[in-house]
Amino acid sequence: MKKLFVLVPLAIIVFAAIIFFWIKKNPQIVVTPQHALLDQHVDISVVNLLPHAQITIVATCYDAYKKPWSSHAVFKADGTGAVHVATQAPLSGSYTSIDAMGLFWSMMPTDTDVAGHTMSKWTLNLCDITLSIFAHDKLLVQKKIHRLPVAPDIEKRIIREQGVVGTLFYPKNILKGPAVIVVPGSGGGIPENISQLFASHGYAVLALGYFGVECLPEQLSEIPLEYFQNVMHWLKQQPQVNAQKIALMGHSRGGELVLLLAATFPTEMAAVIAYGTPSLVYGDFAPHEKAAWTLKGQPVPFLPNLSESETLAATQAGHVPFHAGTLADPLEESATFLYAMKKFSNKIEAATIPVENITCPVLIISGDDDKLWPATLHGNRVLERLDTRGSTIERKHVHYLGAGHDICMFPHAPSIDLPVPFGPVWGLFGGTAEGNARAHKESWNETLNFLKKL
Repeated sequence: MKKLFVLVPLAIIVFAAIIFFWIKKNPQIVVTPQHALLDQHVDISVVNLLPHAQITIVATCYDAYKKPWSSHAVFKADGTGAVHVATQAPLSGSYTSIDAMGLFWSMMPTDTDVAGHTMSKWTLNLCDITLSIFAHDKLLVQKKIHRLPVAPDIEKRIIREQGVVGTLFYPKNILKGPAVIVVPGSGGGIPENISQLFASHGYAVLALGYFGVECLPEQLSEIPLEYFQNVMHWLKQQPQVNAQKIALMGHSRGGELVLLLAATFPTEMAAVIAYGTPSLVYGDFAPHEKAAWTLKGQPVPFLPNLSESETLAATQAGHVPFHAGTLADPLEESATFLYAMKKFSNKIEAATIPVENITCPVLIISGDDDKLWPATLHGNRVLERLDTRGSTIERKHVHYLGAGHDICMFPHAPSIDLPVPFGPVWGLFGGTAEGNARAHKESWNETLNFLKKL
């Protein structure tokens, strides 16, 4: 009996030792931190490999339709049998330079159904990613990593009151803190994903809807600017918000909107951030074009868009490069908008946003390869107008080489530019994967640093 009492603990110790050495001996994936926000970088290492072994790391995630996206990179282990993604350049793969998050932003669809996956980028589950390690086509080890879309202490409140439609995110127990109103562009809806991530950095953030949501107009057409003034008044009454520290942020048509609001109601906000914005007011882009915005019941003057017949004539005359608008030859609308500025030059001044009326700091972010419209030119026009009209506000225009229209994204999101449907035709947003990834990362940091000044 005494021998049994001695042998059982001994067997447990031996078994634990075997397990320990087995784990130590076999390849392992080490990810730190274990639980990071989507905009934070993670360090990936593979250990317990053979010295100088060559491996392939594959990262995979899925969209809402269960279609996979993946990236890969080939690495050579060091003399200790370790690969450290953050400090090593891959020998080959879906990205080429030293980049801790290269496996994340370089993901691409794995199937050939182009029409099926063009919009799946917006439904990707980037919180759950599987890392797989292969050597000589043999799977060595796998690990699933989970990233957080929002910090655990963020509260969420659905807003349908006093004419306001949106979702309010805020850190638990925050009182009289800085706030941000995030408005969508031409896609409409309520921009909850990016708003909750901003809230995770210590802000009360209102993801605001103004069309394409219940109780609101279906289209971006004749939207009263007074709606947004009412929203700002409502937000200032919330206990989580310091009424003197409210910033507006928008992308594309949303960028146009926040600049227009700051010029129309200059005392209502403390800062403005406009991504990929025009310097002009545009219409609703409908066949029988009307104003996108109204003020006191009157249409806000806008620069007309080219009609189909005008676009065809401009293309035939060589003013606009021809693109079929198909998946194989998608549109690059930037040239069309540039030509419209020349054709309707007599209407430019009336349609220009009077940014000289703005009294708060302004941050403009653009990509110089924006294929939707010439955002960098527009950003420069905003700063030039502020200069020539004697404005003394703090302003900054950051533009990124090789970046396209879709730059209002958190860091490390897949950055490939795929054709997207513009009604019955297909078009591009522009930018290289590398240029867009850099813009996502650096512009996010620019925005967070700008907001710290509130």
